[in-house]
Amino acid sequence: MFVVTGLLLVALVLAPADAALAHSPVFPEENHDPSTAYEIDDPAKSWAIYTWLEGEGIADYYKFTVSKGDKIQVSLIVPESPSHSGFLPSFALMGPGISQDVTLPDYMEVPEGYGTIIVNGTDPGEAVFEPFTPGWFYEVSTLTMDAPDDGTYYVAVFNPELHNDVHNHIHEADSYAIIVGYVEEFTPLELILIPYRVQEIYVWEGQSRLIVFLPLPFVLIIGGLIAYRRCRRGKHPKGISKWLAAFGGLAFIGTAVGTIYQILLAFTHTGISAEAVITLFIVIISIILGLLTLRYALRSKPKLTIWRRVGLATIGIVALFTWSGLYIGPALLIASALVPPYTNRGESSFATD
Repeated sequence: MFVVTGLLLVALVLAPADAALAHSPVFPEENHDPSTAYEIDDPAKSWAIYTWLEGEGIADYYKFTVSKGDKIQVSLIVPESPSHSGFLPSFALMGPGISQDVTLPDYMEVPEGYGTIIVNGTDPGEAVFEPFTPGWFYEVSTLTMDAPDDGTYYVAVFNPELHNDVHNHIHEADSYAIIVGYVEEFTPLELILIPYRVQEIYVWEGQSRLIVFLPLPFVLIIGGLIAYRRCRRGKHPKGISKWLAAFGGLAFIGTAVGTIYQILLAFTHTGISAEAVITLFIVIISIILGLLTLRYALRSKPKLTIWRRVGLATIGIVALFTWSGLYIGPALLIASALVPPYTNRGESSFATD
């Protein structure tokens, strides 16, 4: 267990500051005017807000409140190359004390008395490997400045080239993410929700939800077939606890397989990246958790003592916070720690050795 914790700490230390999942991911909806702007409660905390710019003549609005002199940091990323997709969004920062007054598209609204800064998108040419998802992105614009006055600031994301797309792309809904803030921190709930949100990020990238989820049930099915063959030779897991642990361990291995697939997919956009070493630490954590669990499940001994129950529950909790097993694995491990012990021909169900 100390090895697993150490590997995770190493991965976090090595993480680059601009890694998209070093930001807490969220998914807003219906924020197409200042009155429905998505509110960012803590603009210093680093957020990655994944969404789609829906159709022609629409902007998405975000707002946050800061004091004079506070740092404002905003970036835009997209999952597709702008030169290929024809989608190159820009953003406007609107706020009190901003002296610039620029012309925006007619469909955009500026609060009365606010100045505006436009940060135009530019094609970076190359994608960046993101080690924690893992995935890729193109950073098209960024702004860092100190707030000129106290008050509520708005960021409006829009596509200025919508009517001048020389590639004649159809822009019904284009993926982008707005990155706000600079302090990397997570609540326990945010850490637990990351596996679910990562699945949503893969869909945001344009992947099929089915393909994203497929590695885990694939490993579970293959492992189940192997377990069936072992049953015929009398080498199957003994008791409910070990059966639950066996499939929990397979779920951890399935997570590792899925992550390796995502690494290889990201490489098709970014080329081989040294930052993938961080992702490999996460893969190794899932493999270690899987092997520890399968070792217990496939041995005829040991018995399910109180300490082994604690160990199984601990593995399940560690897996939950290290994003392994997609909730299925942790749930099975915790269940395996709570079920009655296996008994055989009158053997005591309260083994202590």
